[in-house]
Amino acid sequence: MESNAKDSLLQLLFTYQSTVSAASDTLLALQFGDRYASYALKDRQQGQLLALGYLQTASWNQSSFDQLMGVIEKWLSPQQVVEIAFDMDNLSMLPVAGYEEKKLQALHQSLFPFNSAAVFKTETMAEWQLQLGYTLPAPLLQGCLSRFSGARIRHAFKVALDNAGQSSAAGKLLIDIGIETFRVLLLKNNRLQLFQTYPYASPADVLYYLLSICEAQLMSPAEALVVLTGLLEKESALYKELWQYFMHIELREAGFIADDFPFPQHYFTTLNDLLLCA
Repeated sequence: MESNAKDSLLQLLFTYQSTVSAASDTLLALQFGDRYASYALKDRQQGQLLALGYLQTASWNQSSFDQLMGVIEKWLSPQQVVEIAFDMDNLSMLPVAGYEEKKLQALHQSLFPFNSAAVFKTETMAEWQLQLGYTLPAPLLQGCLSRFSGARIRHAFKVALDNAGQSSAAGKLLIDIGIETFRVLLLKNNRLQLFQTYPYASPADVLYYLLSICEAQLMSPAEALVVLTGLLEKESALYKELWQYFMHIELREAGFIADDFPFPQHYFTTLNDLLLCA
């Protein structure tokens, strides 16, 4: 029991709180990954960022969820608008045409075996003619449904596609860098080609996966557009490695309205995308 308690502890990696007084009409965005959570609170009338945090956890259970609620409790209010995105790595999809949930669940379990403590969830992306399937730890989903009964809940894939913008025949790679994993969304001619999460331990790992994607998709690294968000710096070895192979690289900033925000805004671009959904 002691090791489980230790595994469930949340580690606060980034935190911000505005000096502006808390507003009565706020929007709360929550994003959950397999091993992280992030939150942002915004004044809906002024657009001011009031608070933000990024936390890491070994796993999601009742203890880790309760700890997160303790961190954000002071910013919760009964009439608050809440947006939730689940950024779980295990995502499967089938075309909407002829879709049956049991087929998607069978496909998903063949790709990502899950246990009885996991909850299988499906979502429809009608505009892309796709049906999504993914699993969540039961305490995480039940906690969100209980504490935020009026929240809009989606997979982060939906939010990412909504903010992907236009793409040419040369291809567009939208890359979000996490702590131990990074996510890639690939579009060509405004068509979805790939959405996948990869593990990495060094810049060479990231470069290997990206060059492999380009080769498999018949894309030229010199012509493709790379749009970066997440936890990387312009001075980092990863950024320098990418510039050796990709000629067109952009950092997409969050665009927060914030006083003395202490971190690069592109760290939290995907979290801001969720704020902008409401």
